[in-house]
Amino acid sequence: MEITSILFGTIAILLILFLYLAFYVNGLSKSFQNSNSELKQLKQFATLQQKQLKELSQELQTMTNAAYGVGKRINQLAGQIRELDDRQEEFDLKDQGSHSMQQAIALVHKGASVEELIENCDMSQGEAELLIMVHGQQSAND
Repeated sequence: MEITSILFGTIAILLILFLYLAFYVNGLSKSFQNSNSELKQLKQFATLQQKQLKELSQELQTMTNAAYGVGKRINQLAGQIRELDDRQEEFDLKDQGSHSMQQAIALVHKGASVEELIENCDMSQGEAELLIMVHGQQSAND
């Protein structure tokens, strides 16, 4: 009977070990399934992230190209503004010279002397004399 008890005890222990092993394998299987599910989710997330990264990269490239174009256009406009400033300055200088000449002619018509033209209109003596010769004769003829 002792052998039967030992055999029965051994079978009981083996049965307990088998049940423990079955539960352990079942737990591992569920854990493995959960891991597979999480792995699929992570792969989907990674794929989505890669797609978004590619879209953002394309948007950044587009914005960079646009910014380059805008910068280039700003440089062109700055050059045009400098040219316009230079032209405006030339026109202002010509206008001032024209105004001075008109003022000098008006003074000549009023009978101004060479010395008065030199003082009031910032002219050289030769310019003042020439102006009186040209416009002084006209006023005498008028």
